[in-house]
Amino acid sequence: MIAQASCAVILRLRKRKVVDAGQSFSVAVCAQKLFVAFLFLLSVVAATGCGRMPKIIVLNDPLSSDERVALGVSYEMKGEIESASREYERALKKDKNSFNARFNLGNIRLSQKRYDAAKELYLEALELRPEDPRAANNLAWAAILSGAGTESALYRLESALSDSSRRLPPYLDTLGVLLMEMSCISGAEKIFDEALARCAAADPSCTEAVLAEIHEHRETLAKRGHAKP
Repeated sequence: MIAQASCAVILRLRKRKVVDAGQSFSVAVCAQKLFVAFLFLLSVVAATGCGRMPKIIVLNDPLSSDERVALGVSYEMKGEIESASREYERALKKDKNSFNARFNLGNIRLSQKRYDAAKELYLEALELRPEDPRAANNLAWAAILSGAGTESALYRLESALSDSSRRLPPYLDTLGVLLMEMSCISGAEKIFDEALARCAAADPSCTEAVLAEIHEHRETLAKRGHAKP
């Protein structure tokens, strides 16, 4: 508006018919003053209006890392894997030291057959909890299914099961399979026997499904001709 009004005044001045030199000089001086005023107003507008930086509004995530993990678990239970994955990633952005977020995201990567990504997440989880049997167990399965990293996985799993209270049938079964895949037949046979003995002692972690898997893996070992059925 200001610029337009000033331009109109200058145009009217330019349209005036100059009779003599005095009038011409007066018009020129007036036009010059108006032009200077116009430039000053422009600078004011730039400084107070167009030149002002916009205010940035940042919205904070209202959910904590643990709440993001819980939400991810609920998505997993409903089979919404991608949504669960996003929630675990958001949880890690809130808290990079979240064991559960790394462990659960590793499980998703394992189910997606992204074995390298799964192993990396399990190893990061084990950095947070060095002897956690769940992370060591699943790292071993990532190694078994990918056929790579078995020695490192064996070391991690044996370390996690060094405490007798952690030597549960499901974890022993995994250890037996890992040893079998590494052609450690006698070692695998011994571990499967220990797992079955703990099941016979009514270990609560030895569900029917776990017991069935131990027998299945024990029979696989026997079919290879290296162990008793």
